[in-house]
Amino acid sequence: MKLGFAYPILPMKFPYILLLGLLLLADIFAFTEVAALLRKPSDTAVMLGLGLLALLAVVNFFIIRYSLSKLDA
Repeated sequence: MKLGFAYPILPMKFPYILLLGLLLLADIFAFTEVAALLRKPSDTAVMLGLGLLALLAVVNFFIIRYSLSKLDA
């Protein structure tokens, strides 16, 4: 007679939850860098900051979409 679960659900989904947590931490650091670039008086720094902000939004979209698809499965 077996007691307990053979396959707990949480360890199977843990890497994707960890990925979302690491993404949140990376977003905080990246956004502070982008905000610092946007405050500079140089036009190239502002353009670089806006480009990084757009790249950050695109990367977040795909990582969150991938993680949510794996969590639903």
